[in-house]
Amino acid sequence: MSKPTRASVAIDRRAAADDEELFRLYGQAFSAGLAASSRERWRWQYLANPQNAADGPEIWVAREGERLLGQYASMPVRLWWGDSEVRSSWGMDVFLREEARGLGLGARLFTAWSDHVPVALGLGLTPSSYGLFKKLGYHDVGPVPFFQKIVDPVAVATRRLGPWLGPLAGQAMRPFLTTPETAATDVETRPITGFSVEYDTLWQEAREGYAMCVRRDAAYLNWKYVSCPSHDYDILEARRKGALCGYAVSRHGPYRGLELGWVVDVFTRSNDVACREALLARVLDDFRAGGVARAQAFSMNAALGASLRRFGFFRRRSPMQFCVKARAPAERVFAARDEWHVVFGDSDMDR
Repeated sequence: MSKPTRASVAIDRRAAADDEELFRLYGQAFSAGLAASSRERWRWQYLANPQNAADGPEIWVAREGERLLGQYASMPVRLWWGDSEVRSSWGMDVFLREEARGLGLGARLFTAWSDHVPVALGLGLTPSSYGLFKKLGYHDVGPVPFFQKIVDPVAVATRRLGPWLGPLAGQAMRPFLTTPETAATDVETRPITGFSVEYDTLWQEAREGYAMCVRRDAAYLNWKYVSCPSHDYDILEARRKGALCGYAVSRHGPYRGLELGWVVDVFTRSNDVACREALLARVLDDFRAGGVARAQAFSMNAALGASLRRFGFFRRRSPMQFCVKARAPAERVFAARDEWHVVFGDSDMDR
C-alpha cells in the first residue's frame, strides 16, 4: 500500500462509521485480544461519558480519502481551573498505521485535540508522548507523587526472601511500620454502592478549596466508579452528624504474587483533615481484612499527601508524567500545583 504524504492527510473528528476500522487498527497496533476485550471498555469510556458533546466522543482521526491512518482519543471532563469551571479533556489512546509514521501526524492529532478545549491534560505519558508534549509547548507539571505503604510485612518479605527467611524478616519489620491510624470520632464511614445527588452539593461546596480538580459530581462519579466495566470498586462515604463530608474509592487484587491495594481517590473539602483521615483509616482497615500486603496511591494534592505520610505511606519514584496545555488563564493555577487534586482515578490510569 502506498505511503501517504503530509498534504494528502486530513485530520477530523471520528464518525460512527469509522468504529470498526478503528478497532481493527487498534488490534494491529496492540493485539487482537486486547482489541476484543477493549470494546466494552471503549463503549463505556467514550460513548457513556456524561460530558460527551451532542456530536459524540471527542476522537480525532487522520485519514487519506476513505482510508483511516490513526486516531487520538480523549476523555472530556469539566475542570475546576482557578476560580471557575472550564471544558477540558484527558488525552489518551493514540496509534498510527506503520506507513503513516514519520509524517508528523501525531503532532497534528495532538494539536487538533488541544485546540478544541481551554485546558488539555496528558497524564501517564509514554516516553515518546512525553517528549512530543514538551516539544509542542505543553507545561510539564509532573510527575504526580507516588506513595506506598507495607500493610503486611510478612507477606512482602516472604515474596522477596522466600518461605524460610521471609516470615522472620517480616516480623522484625513490624515495629518500624507501626503508625497512628486513628479516625475522628465525629466522622462516620460506611460502604455505598452509588453516589446520590448530595455529591453535587459536596462538589459545589468543596471545589473552591482546590486550584485544579475534575468536577466530581454524582453523574461523573457514578459513571467513573459504579458503571466501570473493568473494575469493581469499593466505595466509602463519610458523614459528620449526618452531613456528607467526603468519599474514598479503592480496590485490591493479586499482582505478581502479592495482594495489592490501590487508594484510587479520596475527596473531601481541602481543609477537612478529620474527614479525609477517617476515610483513609477505614480503607486501610478494609485492606487488612482483605489480605492486602502493600497499598499504593498517587496524589498531587499536598494535603492528601501529608495524610498519606502520616498513615505510614512513603514517597517512591513516580512513573506518572503529567503535562498540561492551557488556553484559559493559567499563571495563578500553575503557581498553586500543591492545590491540584490529581489521583490514580483520574484520566484512564486505572484501567
